[in-house]
Amino acid sequence: MITSLIVALFAMGASAAPAADTVTVDVPVEHQWLYLDRKSCRLGVNVEAGENAPDIRVRLDLVTDLSLMSESRDTVLTLTRNLRRGRPSVKFNLGRLDPGFYQVNLSVEGAPARYAPFRVFNIGVRPEEIVSPQDKPEDFDSFWQSTLAEMAQVPMDPVLTKIPERSDSLRTTYTVKMKSWGGEIMGGILCVPVKPGKYPTYIDYLGYGANPIWYEPSAAPERVEFLVSVRDQGILKRKDHYRWIDRGLSSKETFYYRGAFADVVRAIDYVCSLEQTDPERLFARGESQGGAFALISVSLDHRIKACAPAVPFLNDYRDYSRIVRWPMWEVFDQCRKEGIDREDLFRMLRYFDVKNFTDRIQCPVFMSFGLQDATCPPHTNFAGYNMITAPKQWYCSPKAGHGQWAEKDWHAARAEWFKAFE
Repeated sequence: MITSLIVALFAMGASAAPAADTVTVDVPVEHQWLYLDRKSCRLGVNVEAGENAPDIRVRLDLVTDLSLMSESRDTVLTLTRNLRRGRPSVKFNLGRLDPGFYQVNLSVEGAPARYAPFRVFNIGVRPEEIVSPQDKPEDFDSFWQSTLAEMAQVPMDPVLTKIPERSDSLRTTYTVKMKSWGGEIMGGILCVPVKPGKYPTYIDYLGYGANPIWYEPSAAPERVEFLVSVRDQGILKRKDHYRWIDRGLSSKETFYYRGAFADVVRAIDYVCSLEQTDPERLFARGESQGGAFALISVSLDHRIKACAPAVPFLNDYRDYSRIVRWPMWEVFDQCRKEGIDREDLFRMLRYFDVKNFTDRIQCPVFMSFGLQDATCPPHTNFAGYNMITAPKQWYCSPKAGHGQWAEKDWHAARAEWFKAFE
């Protein structure tokens, strides 16, 4: 197994000199909020107080992420440090923490309420040692084999519609609609080179409910790109349909993601049918739900040669509900309406938990995550990542939340990584 680390440095943001009676708190620029060895974890905090500010103390509360949705949060430790005049920094020794992610709550005691700053952020400790065991049902493999076998009996019958305003002399853009598992329609946006030949081909999987993004035809003239729309999403999305994860919860046969995961594989079938696709240079990308789909694509199908998921969704459902509210609480609400027992729900979701697929991956994987992600929290990202035995590495944007698609450094790192396979 090949594992490496790329970390983006960041700062909380430099503050201006404080007013006479105010206090500001910042984390030093050089700190990465990631602890990768077994040494004692230390956190430095910069504090600036105006000359008329009262005597104050800085308080740190450290909470385990798996307790954030609990009525009684698991506070690992509480530390306080007195602020000394002329010494604007304090250091907290967090000790030797167990692998995982933690929420840091920094507050100031003693300052007037209107001036007392408060900081909340996440730190990570040896994330590759996080243990979130797989819980595959006995018929997991046969269930997916039969699902894909059923889909193989459905002809794709693709229908292409050229989009002239999104085409130029280098590449032509089409919308595509085709049949998938159960006879349902999926599709996407296809951009192919005009010049005959075999080209590297990228399959891009969309985030949950995301609107389609059109390719710039002149941006990558030597590349085939296909932006996938699974059933009822992307170019197929309707205004009255905006939730998918709570559909068909009563059984594994009816759950929405059975069809959606099948669509992920059908997208590979489709691009492999194109004369412009070089099957030895076939790649998968995606963020959030698209990150989950990218991992599913290389778990269920081994034609893809390299995969770069970001902030992958649909990992570790039970722990997911312990860290953040959405979307699992929508699922719980629907279960209450349908009279579905919560334990029965979690038993069904084992068939669709990304961590139960990723040990099947054979190609290299480059995963990114935002350390401050409150939508697809890092713990759940690593639940699937840590099951991968193929070559892998990860990239962290410590200051970022869920929006990895807006992180230019991640896009640059991903593009550089793919060069090795093109």
